Amino acid sequence: MECLKILTSFLIAVSFISILPISVQEWNSCNLRFFCIMLPIAGILFSLSWFILWFTLSHLVMLSCSLRGFIMCIFTLALTGGLHTDGLMDTCDAIFSHKDRETRLKILSDTHAGSFAVMGCIIILMAKSFLFAELLMSHTDILTLSFIPSYSRLGMSFILVNLPFAKNNGLAVMLGSSRNKHDNISIVIMLLVFSFFTHKIIPFIMIIFAFLWGKLCMKIFGGITGDLLGAFVELSEVIMLMGLVILNCI
Repeated sequence: MECLKILTSFLIAVSFISILPISVQEWNSCNLRFFCIMLPIAGILFSLSWFILWFTLSHLVMLSCSLRGFIMCIFTLALTGGLHTDGLMDTCDAIFSHKDRETRLKILSDTHAGSFAVMGCIIILMAKSFLFAELLMSHTDILTLSFIPSYSRLGMSFILVNLPFAKNNGLAVMLGSSRNKHDNISIVIMLLVFSFFTHKIIPFIMIIFAFLWGKLCMKIFGGITGDLLGAFVELSEVIMLMGLVILNCI
């Protein structure tokens, strides 16, 4: 029975964070019991896709690094269906509105994109394109780079398990309805396993940013929402990519 719950939670996690056409059962508390710890496992599928595309682009030397970086960026966007980018855009509108907490939470739920959302989207996509291009020129460690999407989902899982919800309803509440503090043990184990295959600076960057992002969410919103989790994924990936670029320069 537990194995079935784990499998169902994994399929829900994959269907949620990707565009893969996976049919799953109802999203109830029973089926979502292991959702939080399945997020980074589902992230391994993203790591595999990053690895395959990066390996392919690395050998397409007839294309410029800028074009290959752009292709890599668009691929990462398409694979998620823009889910996390949408969360980032809503978060930008809410944070930079400089309104009170309740108004900011309403902005997060607003389906319309404001000027800060557009600017945030453009900046994050440009940053990813340029960072990918820079890493292609420096022949970075492909294994470390490939694990970045796994680390970002691991951080999202940790935040979802440990931070309170900013609202009584919404996506984060539904996905985290069966969260358990004991899930932290599995998260730490996965962090140690991932760290075995990558440079230690990447998990360090992710941990620091997860801590800071959690503090920001608590201060501005009083907790987390689905949009804030999506924004974390996008921003953490950019910061980890930036860390790799700096590492290659040392």
